[in-house]
Formats: sequence, structure tokens, C-alpha cells
Amino acid sequence: MQKAPFSFSWFIPIFWTTLSLSASHGIFQWNQTRATLTHFQNWIEIFRNDYHRLPYQLAEVRALARSHDKHITPYDNFGMRLQYLPLTEKDYLVKSFGRDEQENRPQTKVDPTISTVAKRAEAFIQPEGLRQSIPQFYQAAFLEGTLSPASGLIASVEVQPQFHLRQLLVRSPRNTEFYMVAFHDMVEEFLWLPSGTELIYTAFGSRRYEDGIFYWNLKDNSIHNILPELRQQFWADLPEDWLFYGTLSHVSHDPGLIYLILAPAESEELNPQTFYSFANLFAIPIHESLGSKVEAQRIPTDLAYTAFDYDLTQDRLLKTAEMASPVQQEWLALSLEGDAEELISSWQDFSSNHASSPMCVYGLWWLSSVYNDAFRHLSTQGSAQAQVIRGFGIEMTDALIGMPSAPRYLRAMGRFLKKHLLLSKAADYNVTSLPTSR
Repeated sequence: MQKAPFSFSWFIPIFWTTLSLSASHGIFQWNQTRATLTHFQNWIEIFRNDYHRLPYQLAEVRALARSHDKHITPYDNFGMRLQYLPLTEKDYLVKSFGRDEQENRPQTKVDPTISTVAKRAEAFIQPEGLRQSIPQFYQAAFLEGTLSPASGLIASVEVQPQFHLRQLLVRSPRNTEFYMVAFHDMVEEFLWLPSGTELIYTAFGSRRYEDGIFYWNLKDNSIHNILPELRQQFWADLPEDWLFYGTLSHVSHDPGLIYLILAPAESEELNPQTFYSFANLFAIPIHESLGSKVEAQRIPTDLAYTAFDYDLTQDRLLKTAEMASPVQQEWLALSLEGDAEELISSWQDFSSNHASSPMCVYGLWWLSSVYNDAFRHLSTQGSAQAQVIRGFGIEMTDALIGMPSAPRYLRAMGRFLKKHLLLSKAADYNVTSLPTSR
């Protein structure tokens, strides 16, 4: 008896039914997650209206909802806990980690996200690689939004003064749901590396995370703290709990080098003249294994030279400012040359008008330094206005020192300047074109 040929006809309907159910289930999870995020957002707005601030964490929102006999789930419909991040006094993120249960990355499917950041007008500046081994002041305009040189992503530091948070946010101007957030909550400064998918950032003073200089590879969302290796290479004899002052200088694209300024914190005061010297300038080659191996070197030159031996400017290293935000444009229009009264007025206006910007604390330091120069200049002329200017300078340093969200090294430089002004003695550095008796 001949057997009938085997047939797949019975299997095909079952296969497609299973596949369709799986796909529809995925779509259902996706849509329900979006609904959950929107529901969460509505309660955040209720919280903001009731308490005139953003909630610090998800628990506050859930407690408010329970007081109205409502329940907010802290999980998305993929079974993962939602992420809520207050970024500024106004902006926040509520996001799911999606089916893959991982942070967004370039070239991956973007996770569902609700964000007030997406409502901002897209504005940014673009950095320019500098082929000079000279210590540079960090360009504060980068903090408001900097376009990567290759990937088209925008990085910015978001400041939440109430909670003393400074978070590094990466977003896409093409996809309003793409966000990546560095794990640290006290990020001070950042720079894009030439690839456009790597960053270097500094972070000091957190109560939750270690201090460090961090290399962040967005492709796999890996973060590596290179500070321990630098300590071992250059300060092996220092105790492990010794604090450091650090700031980013600039990035060179050809050759690929990261320049940073780093020094042990020998006191709570920091002399800018000493800090911005070649003795504290380090160059780190950019290579494929940067996430695991650091090869830092000091610049072979006269270590007595400092950034103050070169022309100072707060707007160097910018390739283009055509897309700059209004606050960035104001910063770029500031000057360190001219009449003392005009200089003080312009820097004072900037710092007063942008108190919520991460650039504000930099404005306060430059303003305090302008007051220092003006005090020195008026003192040599025997002007009665010198002591008035000195008093205003002390007030500005007090404001800078009293900002917990300000970078550690800026507050230390503020203490140094305040000490000198209290003694009626101008600090020994000059940032303006005002004449000096030195």
C-alpha cells in the first residue's frame, strides 16, 4: 500500500496564526506602554501644579495618585520598570526600555518616551578640533547643546538646581523619542570625540557615584572611568580617597587627542594661574581600546607657562554658530576687551538673565574675574570706586561658591578669588584688556 505524500498544508495556517498573534501582542505591548507613559505624564503635571516643582522620583507621583484613590504602575507593558528623570526645573523624561530591556543606542529601535525636552527648538553649536597643545578654558556654550561632528546627535548638560543634579543628555534632532542619559548625576563638562558616537565627560561631587573622567561609547552604552588609571600613572603615592580638580580643555581630531587639565585638590582654594598650567595639562590618544586602556602623557614644554600667557576668549573652538540658541548667541557676543563698566554690565546681565542655564556658573566666574581686574585697575589709579567694585566682586564669588551644582574646580577658584578680595588684594591673574601694574 503506497503512503500518501507528506503535506505541510496543515502546518501553514497554524504558523501564520502564531506569527500574527505574536506580532499583534508586540503591537499591543507597545501601544499600552505609550498609554502608560501618557498616564504617568498627566500625574506629573498634576504634581507640578499642586507643589510648584517637578517630583524628584516616581514614588512621589505614585503617592499623590494614591491620595486620589488612583494607581500608577511603575512598569511598562514589557515588564520593565519605567525610568523617570527630572532634568531641569521644567524638563523631564519618562521612558520605557522596550522589548530589549536596554538603553537606546545609535542604530537600534527607539524606545517609547514621553519628554518635555522634545518641545524645545532645536539649537546647537558645533565644535572645532584644535591642533594646539595649549591649556584652554572649557567653552561653556557647549553645555547648552553641541552637535556631534559625525552622527548628528546633540549632547547637553541639564541642570536641576533644586535637586543638585547635572545630567548629560544625548538626543536626536531627527527622532524626538531618542534619548540617552549618562549614569552619573553630577556631570560637569563633556566633549564629543571625532567618531560622533563617543564622548568624554567629567563628573565630581556626587553623593551616589564616584568622581571621574569618563569615556562613554554610545554604540554599546559602555562607560569607563579613566581617572583611576591616571591616578595610578601620575599620582600613585596619593591616598585613594584624595580628591581632584578636573576640567576638559579640548579635542584634536588630527591627531586624535583628548586634552584635559587635572590636579590633586591640595586645598579648598584653587589658583587659576597655577591650575591652567602645562604642568596640569594631559593628552590622551583616542584609539579603539580607549574604553579599557588609557595612555596619557604630559605635554613636553616649559611647565611654567599657563593659559594666561595666551589670548583668552570664551568663544574659541566653535566651528559654526549659525544654529546657536539665543543664550549661546549671547555668550558668544560677550567680550573681555573694552571699558570696565561695559564689561561688568554685559557679564552681569548674562549671569542674571540665565540663572537656570548650566552656563550661568561660568558667567559668574568670568564676571568675578572681571571685577578682580577692575579692582586692581582702579586701585592703581587711587579711585574711591575701587572698594565698591571689590565688594561687588566678593558678592559674585559668594554666589558662585554657594551653588552646589557648579563644577568643583569653579567653586574652588571662586574661594581663591574671594580670599584675595577680602584682603583687599587683587588675585594674580588677568582676564581682560584692562591695564595691569604687574
